[in-house]
Amino acid sequence: MTANSPEGIVGDLRDFSQSFSALFNNPEMSDVVLVVGEQRFHAHKLILTSQSDVFRTMLASGRWDMSRQPEVPLQESAECERVFETFLRFFYQGQITCTLETAMPLLLLADKYNVNALKVACDNFMTTQLGRGEYAPALQWLPYSIAFRLESLRVKCVDIIVPNMSAVLNSSTWLQLPLDCIVHILQSSCLAVENEYMLFEAVLKWVEQDARKHQAQDLLNSILPEIRFSQMTAGHLWLVEQTSARYGGNQMMTAGLQEAHKYRSLVAFAEENGMDKLVISQSFSSRRFFPREYTASSGEAWAWLDWSMPCPGAPDYAALNTTQQGYRKQKFMSNSHLTRVGQWQVTFIAQRDGSLSASMYCTQNRTIRPTLMRFVVCDRQGEPSYIIHKVSAVDVTVPNVVSGEKAQEIVNEEGKLRIGVFVRDLE
Repeated sequence: MTANSPEGIVGDLRDFSQSFSALFNNPEMSDVVLVVGEQRFHAHKLILTSQSDVFRTMLASGRWDMSRQPEVPLQESAECERVFETFLRFFYQGQITCTLETAMPLLLLADKYNVNALKVACDNFMTTQLGRGEYAPALQWLPYSIAFRLESLRVKCVDIIVPNMSAVLNSSTWLQLPLDCIVHILQSSCLAVENEYMLFEAVLKWVEQDARKHQAQDLLNSILPEIRFSQMTAGHLWLVEQTSARYGGNQMMTAGLQEAHKYRSLVAFAEENGMDKLVISQSFSSRRFFPREYTASSGEAWAWLDWSMPCPGAPDYAALNTTQQGYRKQKFMSNSHLTRVGQWQVTFIAQRDGSLSASMYCTQNRTIRPTLMRFVVCDRQGEPSYIIHKVSAVDVTVPNVVSGEKAQEIVNEEGKLRIGVFVRDLE
């Protein structure tokens, strides 16, 4: 062959691929049978071990007792058994059809047998589906992410489910979710629902499915601690009272009602006595007293105001001159359907001592009524602490929403603090 001899690539990869595809589950030249549940697959050690080091250890190393046996039993979950044929087909074809139902069990098999190409393919498929913001795949994969501790996937699924919660509750998939998923979803404070009673009704519908009726009381006792009875209206609490009687005074339902009435009584006491500021006791500091992203027109408005908090000694403070009191960050809280509450502008002011004050102004002062302002400050674990302010004016300044000492305790490593503002019409 001379230096100037022409060269080129010859052959047909499709024919090459098809020749391997023809060997799938074919007894010809097969040297091992994989037994998965009731299924038996004729396979070829060379093909299996070329893409999986787990199969290489099992079938070719001689260190496994079954490596010399003509049939090898594999223990898989029911979900993985159903897709094992598709999984095995990947070894022979290099590509397979993936769906919302099969993506997760295929990924689990790819991870178990360390088939890297399939792991990447499944991960790309799932990322693409979640990237569309559709809640259906998130509901499909949340149970797996919880069961197999796939934290990154779990967070992605929940982030998609919570803004679509009203649609989720009306879907057939909601009724098929396992208990741990129901509890996990209800723990979120970001659920976008009309009101808390809507969640309560959805839980009852889930519990009352024929397959669960025989254990309804136990299921309710597991789920109801995540229902925020304190955030229901008086009318909704009355409806819960009727439901409680139907369920023979379920202990968690009764406890939730008692807690809600106690909470509402304490707030009413503060209002009636004209208390300018009241720090609710620690018994009301858990997430059960934390409002969600309610969308109903109920004389209430709620907004998260994320704030980057410069603490004393931080470089940001060096930029302050003698005429400045601190940094200001303005946010608007607007609920167009709340005509009586109005639209509030909130300005946070970071003081030199690290404390945080707030100035609030209602831009619709002709409609404003006596109003209850509540600041919700989260600690590092996301648990809230409440401070109540009764506001009768349209323009008010609240000093020391968060003290400098407290801010340093709960601010995260990035110097950020999460604060919510909750407004309720008192008339």
